[in-house]
Amino acid sequence: MPNTLIKQAQFSVHWIHQLIHSVFSNPHGDAASSLEQLLPLFAEDFQMVTTGGALIGREQVEQLFRGALGQRPGLQIEISEVRCVWQEGQSAAIRYKETHRLAQVESSRLSLAIIRVQPEATQWLYLHETTCP
Repeated sequence: MPNTLIKQAQFSVHWIHQLIHSVFSNPHGDAASSLEQLLPLFAEDFQMVTTGGALIGREQVEQLFRGALGQRPGLQIEISEVRCVWQEGQSAAIRYKETHRLAQVESSRLSLAIIRVQPEATQWLYLHETTCP
């Protein structure tokens, strides 16, 4: 029997990156609207380890997105290799590969997100990104 919680967490990985793509690339002039949908997906105490090794919180993530509104037209984001590596209660750890393409330049990262799935909302609690060689 499929685990619905895991499927919801995996779907969240795809959905959040659709919103991030819209925030960065502003394909239909809707970057601000996408940002308002995106921010509630991060828990108030959300933390992230960036590809550079910095530990940042939700406030810094929000500043990053607000400063990047529409700044990467033409950006493509591909999500692949989405796997659940742990699940307990209402939370799951989802590993995935994220690839960005912009102006003939490609970069990839492996990420691990801890996501809480509840009937009223799915929220990201933690994200750790590692650059792929």
